[in-house]
Amino acid sequence: MRLMTVLDRPIERQRKKTLAVNEVSLVAVDLDGTLLTSAGSVAPEGAHLLRLAARRGLHVVLATSRNPDAVRFFCRLLEINDPIICTNGAQVWASPDGPVWAHHAIPRQVALTLAEWADMHDWELSVTVGATTYWRQRPGQALGPITPHVTVVSTNADAITGDPLRMLAHQPEAINSLRSLCQQFPAQCYAQVHCKPDGTAHSLGMFAPSADKGTALALVCERLGIGRENVMAIGDNINDLPMFPHAQLSVTMGNAPQVVKQKVNIIAPSNDEEGVAWALQRFVLTEKHGVKRSGKGE
Repeated sequence: MRLMTVLDRPIERQRKKTLAVNEVSLVAVDLDGTLLTSAGSVAPEGAHLLRLAARRGLHVVLATSRNPDAVRFFCRLLEINDPIICTNGAQVWASPDGPVWAHHAIPRQVALTLAEWADMHDWELSVTVGATTYWRQRPGQALGPITPHVTVVSTNADAITGDPLRMLAHQPEAINSLRSLCQQFPAQCYAQVHCKPDGTAHSLGMFAPSADKGTALALVCERLGIGRENVMAIGDNINDLPMFPHAQLSVTMGNAPQVVKQKVNIIAPSNDEEGVAWALQRFVLTEKHGVKRSGKGE
């Protein structure tokens, strides 16, 4: 009875107590803050039930701001081979190994303007171009590759080797300034603040206009022939909000900011309390899928 301590908690965690639930055939799930705990580890019961869902024929689609090389690791861990939504929707892959269904990048000249502005103010950016993420050099740090997909460069501008899929800033003073600068290029990029559970800013992501998880999820569902009525989307932050209109069941974690909780029809326990497992057990993996309400499965 592995999930009793989480799954038998009162249903008051839901915002709406009565839901007309059709059979779910696709689960789109975020990683950081959702399937991953606050310590960065995979929630074991959530992972177990996602594997089980995949074995039962459900599509499990990881939808994350992480790059494809990182997402492939989690696909192997979860034993799934479904489409993946990477870099906040800037990339959509038909499977972890491709082919690529969508690719949305910030034009190089616009990205260079953002990078040079950050250099002028001594702000650090993380910039993803193709399969490589570039970090601006810190004191004492050697230049050049540190992993097959991460390279240290001397300036942010040096990272703009092509059209970036993603640009990230974490320093508080950089967030508002770069967000305002992005607003000067509405047809080329947009900026999105990622929040901490208390609603304060954690980081700023800069992406091409079509790079969002909602557009990506709509594409995946269209390619797979799955309607909104058969989709559950699970996330925890502002960049997950575009997914929710494309899912009959929209679920957020108990650790989500209040602005996200107001936009979903289900609030699960937190990522540290197996919120993903709670949602799967209660709304997806019913007895017809081989999982009893007691939590016993394979």
